[in-house]
Amino acid sequence: MVHRYVIAGIVATMIVWLAACSGQTGQQAPLPSPTVEAPVSVTPPVTSPPRAATPMTPGAAASATIEEVYAGVPRSRTPEGYHLLGNPEAPITLVMYSDFLCTACALHVLETEPGIVSEYVQPGKVRLVYRHLLQLGERSELLAEAAECAADQGRFWEMRQAIYRRYNQLYTETLAGVEVAATEARVEVETLRACLAAGTHETAVRADYEAAVAEGVRSRPVFLIGERRIIGAQPFKVFQELLDQTTGA
Repeated sequence: MVHRYVIAGIVATMIVWLAACSGQTGQQAPLPSPTVEAPVSVTPPVTSPPRAATPMTPGAAASATIEEVYAGVPRSRTPEGYHLLGNPEAPITLVMYSDFLCTACALHVLETEPGIVSEYVQPGKVRLVYRHLLQLGERSELLAEAAECAADQGRFWEMRQAIYRRYNQLYTETLAGVEVAATEARVEVETLRACLAAGTHETAVRADYEAAVAEGVRSRPVFLIGERRIIGAQPFKVFQELLDQTTGA
């Protein structure tokens, strides 16, 4: 039932807030510096903008509507049931492991991902797969389930974007924030409430998280490009260089 997600008291709220950018589950240390694991050598993160040819540059999500971010991009699922954006036959797969209460995850989705979608996913070079992490407890699980309930209405990617746009509010006003996000994402709220109350997707999101843990995911966000693992939110240029190397651009 929905009430299982209510976390009582200011202390619990502060623990969630302090943990939001922790590099490890249950720790309150600052998010580790973004790295790319071997075998890839990556230029240290920089803040220079991407190529001017990118139709939607990183950071443009602040002014783009939710509809514009993913407009016209195919949606499907992997054989395992994970959400997939882009051509299912695209030669390169970019997997994102992410928690809806993670600040660094939100920054990636809002500031960096639009450029990746525009330059690589829309042209069919890359397919984006989203994986749920539940590292920050019951509220993380509620948000993951809400995104899956929105998927039942064909609005997963829009709901995902709307949730990340409100991530600060969702630390303390999770249920109310979810309903506002649903309205922004054009998700029918009463149907969403019923889906959450029934725990329709509880088993699926927990299984996704357990699979991620089994795959060695401990930080957030974590990205996979082939055998290359990127840890932490990084500028668009880092993804651009890696994807260009992989696609031979």
